[in-house]
Parts: sequence; structure tokens; C-alpha cells
Amino acid sequence: MDRELIHSNTEVLIDVLLDSPDMTVFLQRLVEISGRELGQGLGAAHCSVTVWRDRRPVTVCSSDPETAAMDEVQYASNQGPCLQTARTGQISEVIDLRTETRWPRYTRAMAGSPMRSILAVPIALKTAGAAALNTYSPQPGPVPEDVKKTLLDFTTVAARAVTLGIRLQTQAEKSTDLAAALESRTAIDLAAGVIMAQTGCDQKQAVNILMKASNNRNEKLRDVALTVLARFNGSTTPSTHFDAL
Repeated sequence: MDRELIHSNTEVLIDVLLDSPDMTVFLQRLVEISGRELGQGLGAAHCSVTVWRDRRPVTVCSSDPETAAMDEVQYASNQGPCLQTARTGQISEVIDLRTETRWPRYTRAMAGSPMRSILAVPIALKTAGAAALNTYSPQPGPVPEDVKKTLLDFTTVAARAVTLGIRLQTQAEKSTDLAAALESRTAIDLAAGVIMAQTGCDQKQAVNILMKASNNRNEKLRDVALTVLARFNGSTTPSTHFDAL
């Protein structure tokens, strides 16, 4: 892949990232772009992206349901080229599933599949975790070297966009979690205030009353607080207001 094409793919991926409402949509579009690029050298190419989440592999997107199902066969057998690539960060290739001797559980499970060759290329994330771009083809035989190089160059470019996307998503999730925590804290503080006003106790005693009720009812402390607020003013949705940045 020449510099002009790499630059073009970089621009395409940045545009896709900016236009995607979330990471899942971005990765789905990445698979579509990869399939289009690979289809020129592999014929009918089926693509997916495997990402390790919570110590297990997950297909976050695929070009079609059949491709996702083929990934699941690997996960179920706990072996195969895509898992190998995600674990080692190295390219894994199956020239012909019918003669492949590695990963016996996986190849036995794939015996009836129309797919014959597989190529898995690592997506070298700079964040925690691992990912791989998986391609399946009904044609046996090695992937041409120029196609491999194209795919390697492409995933190098894609990895930067994926890494940025994951970081952005992580920050968004942290912001959401913080907002939820503050909303919960607001409900508890307001409920404690109601109890203080009604009983004359101090804040610590009011919170202890809420905690005791939470334990006795086997309910979350926030839910007990919302019940108190509902009985006090009919509202169960206290709002926490944040200053606009």
C-alpha cells in the first residue's frame, strides 16, 4: 500500500470515527471498509472484529451473521487463528481448513463450513486489551503477500482510530458513571435531610437509619432514599445540576 493510499485510509477512518455515534457503529463501518479492501484480493471476504473484554473474546461486529457464528465456534473451542492472533499479536493464517492440523477442536467443529481459508491480523491497540481483524474466504490457498501487506498497513492505521475511539468511549463511560454516582448521592443526602427534619437527629444518624432500612429490606441504599423522597414530596427523580463547562 503506498503512502497516498495509507493517507486516504487514515482520512476515511477519521471521518468514520467522527460520524459514528458510538464505538460499535465505528467498528461495524471498519469491518465494511476492510471487507471492501480485502474483497479485491480475496474474492468474497467475510470480516469481523474480535475484542477481548473482561478476559474473554467478543465479536463486536461482523459483515454478516454467518461470520459472527464462525467466530463463536472459535470461542467455544477456545482455539483458532483469530484467538491466536488476539493473544499473541501475530498474524495467523489457515491456508485450507480441510488440511489444517493446528487447533484440532476448532477444525473439527468447522468441518461442515463452506469457508476454506482464514486470515487474522492483529489490531495493535495502545490501550488495555487486544483485538483482531478476522477474514474468512470460501477459497483455499495462501493470501497473496501484497494483500497481506495491504491488510497489515490498513490495520496499523485502523488501530490508531480504534485506540482513540476506545479512549473516548472510556471517558464517556466514566462521565456517565460519575453522573450516576452523584445522582445517587443527591438522593441519599436529600432523604437524610428529610429524616433529620422529621426526627431531629443529625446527618450521621439519618444515614444510619437509611442504611439499616436498606439492610432490612435487602434494597439498595439509593432505592430506600428514593422511597423516602416519594413519601415526602411525591417525586422519585431528584436532579443533580452540573455547571456548564
